[in-house]
Amino acid sequence: MAAIKTYAVLENCIEANRNDAYSYFVFKSLREMRGCKELNEYSIVYQNLEQLKDTFTEEELRSVVSATEGECVLPKHPSFYHSFFDYVADKAKKYKPVSKEKQMSAEVINIDVKPKRVAKSKYDLNAKILVLAGASGVYQNPYRENSNRWHNFEALVKSPTVGEALAAMKALSPGGNSVDIRLAIEKGCIQLGE
Repeated sequence: MAAIKTYAVLENCIEANRNDAYSYFVFKSLREMRGCKELNEYSIVYQNLEQLKDTFTEEELRSVVSATEGECVLPKHPSFYHSFFDYVADKAKKYKPVSKEKQMSAEVINIDVKPKRVAKSKYDLNAKILVLAGASGVYQNPYRENSNRWHNFEALVKSPTVGEALAAMKALSPGGNSVDIRLAIEKGCIQLGE
């Protein structure tokens, strides 16, 4: 004997972890339906149109559609039961149990907060800054006047050591950093000494 499809309309509760008011499922047979742990006394279960008519009132079925769609969109005549049967058949999908979320414990766990990162310069903080003179015998600021890099370079060449230069550039807004030192070295404007 061939198995008969069985339809189930499940009223979802909070524990079901489903977003809709009702879920629509189709099972290959009644035997397959035994694996559905969400069935309860409020579930609508049927295999054919006659079972649907004999077991449930039109008002009960209308309330199911209204809860799903916001209003009952099925026609009342000529056959509401036939419309409901087709509606469920279109919405029904193969049953898959909802995976339950893990229960969280109330135990307090201490999480170590990472210490605030302190930027380290790749340059020795005690290294002396030696300003190289240009062709005219005076150092030349290679940046556009009053730009951020220009201000950083001015603070850099007025400082005797790398540590003091970094502190002076940090005090500017926006502040400079060791990148300004690297750029000044690459441009041949300064050298670091001991």
